[in-house]
Amino acid sequence: MPFAYILIRGCNMADMKVLLAKAAGIIKKKMAVLTQDESLVWPEGSDIGITYEEACKKAGSNYKGFNIYASDTYGTSLFLCISAGKYYESEAAALAMLLLASSAEMADTAEAYLRRAVEGKYDAAQLAKLEEKLVCCLPGHLLLIDDFGDYKDEVLEILVNSMEVKVTLEYDNRLIAIVNEDNIAEACGSFIKNVLSELLIECSIVIGGRAACAKELHGLYENCSEALCLKQVYGLADSILNYEGMYGYRIAYNLNPRLKELISRRVFTEDFREMVNGELGNTIEEFFKNNLNLTDTAAKLYIHRNTLLYRLDKIHKSTGFDLKRFEDSWLFKLAWMIYKENSR
Repeated sequence: MPFAYILIRGCNMADMKVLLAKAAGIIKKKMAVLTQDESLVWPEGSDIGITYEEACKKAGSNYKGFNIYASDTYGTSLFLCISAGKYYESEAAALAMLLLASSAEMADTAEAYLRRAVEGKYDAAQLAKLEEKLVCCLPGHLLLIDDFGDYKDEVLEILVNSMEVKVTLEYDNRLIAIVNEDNIAEACGSFIKNVLSELLIECSIVIGGRAACAKELHGLYENCSEALCLKQVYGLADSILNYEGMYGYRIAYNLNPRLKELISRRVFTEDFREMVNGELGNTIEEFFKNNLNLTDTAAKLYIHRNTLLYRLDKIHKSTGFDLKRFEDSWLFKLAWMIYKENSR
């Protein structure tokens, strides 16, 4: 049965599997394609016992029962190995090499380089190539879009129509995009509204930060991943997360566990824990969301301002913290985040 063993840099693996299956079907023999970097075996566990270094030395000859053909089309050497008793030139091999080199060249796109950049898997020489290939996409904000279900294509279309999108990438069942917007928060808000109105779903979007060059993209992707982790830990319902605005949650999450316990015990007595399970908890959430503004918070909660003042006074009497005072509110908010982390 034919098999194909491949090491291809930056190619779409699914497409490459299909291409190799077709090539193996044409050649009707065991095959291998070798380049210097990543590895993919098809089917799993197959091996021809030839390394990339050996292929470099043995190109144009028969080695270990394989004819080794070389191509430099893709900027780095690509070797096609076909099982044979002796070396010979083959039109079928030339065709297979052309298909494989063409596929590799097609993978040499901004999307492929963005994938490598966000993964952070490159050396100094490869970074120079990333900077060159992504220069037309930067500077720009790195966005991560999640929770779009089966509407990936539709969400992507709305994104392109909502912002100036430089490049997109499907990665780990999410969408990554580099966009150029002066007011990124406003642009993300419009995008979320458009998705809701057109698809009737509430997807989420994370603003990882603004990259000036390719080497910054890996760190910004990690920002997005951390923001999603914090969203889960603290039960955040926000559709838009801006990593740079999540300092409070980042500080709370990374506090020393002993200090967390001391703060939590200081504020959340057993009686108060029972009180915040209902409307008082919602009041605290809205009060912080509205930047301690009494009028806006009362409007969001659909209650009278005096009712809100009564609830805040209740919190003051139970904890000793007056949330209308900045000095008390910032420490109470830290304790509130710790409480939410422990109660999930």
